[in-house]
Amino acid sequence: MRYKVTVAYDGRAYVGFQSQINGLAIQDVIEKGLRKIFNQDDLRIVMASRTDKGVHARDQVFHFDHEKVIEPARLKMAINTFMPNDIHILKVEHVDSSFHARYLVKNKTYEYLVNLGEYDVFLNGYAYQCYYKLDIEKMIEASKLFLGTHDFTSFNTSPKDLYPNQVRTIYEFEIRKDGDRLTFHIKGDGFLRHMVRIIVGTLIELGRGKKNISDVKEMFDHPTKSKRRYNIDGAGLYLMKIEY
Repeated sequence: MRYKVTVAYDGRAYVGFQSQINGLAIQDVIEKGLRKIFNQDDLRIVMASRTDKGVHARDQVFHFDHEKVIEPARLKMAINTFMPNDIHILKVEHVDSSFHARYLVKNKTYEYLVNLGEYDVFLNGYAYQCYYKLDIEKMIEASKLFLGTHDFTSFNTSPKDLYPNQVRTIYEFEIRKDGDRLTFHIKGDGFLRHMVRIIVGTLIELGRGKKNISDVKEMFDHPTKSKRRYNIDGAGLYLMKIEY
């Protein structure tokens, strides 16, 4: 039986979703619970997205296989009994063995939250606290450059030797301002390491007057890993939705 599971989490206490040697990952917590439920010490899950340290998710997906069949609602309840308050299973489904959480993803949607007002203690770990005055209209104008299919080599930290094809397609890019909250909404067919954070960081620099729209065009026209990129903090980043 293949199980598809949707999970939400607060990433502040973890080194990321994927298991790592340098700290506790969300995958570790979930697998520990599943191993108790299924009494299988080597049970492993396959995730849709490897979110980084401090990054949150409202709609992460993973799958795993087991010969034991448990009704989805019952399994959801069982897993959640082993989860801490910052991880919650939203849905469990029985799926065909052809389903794959990572390889069948059609698109992902991320949002990045920025606080433009007074430092907010309640947004610590949940938003980028921006102390700079930003030219929002200029940022919105520049965001249009990211729409469509482009080589995003200049906008991520994935090594070219491991990921030679760094062409990705962005379907939606909106910058929304609501009072002191600025939200970057980005939907694409796939994202490389730190890609959303570097895109947002680039637009923040542009909004501050540290970059011009011509600089952003240059990053597309001459893709390179050699120039400094502003990799903004992961705390304001949310994986919002994965579609298959």
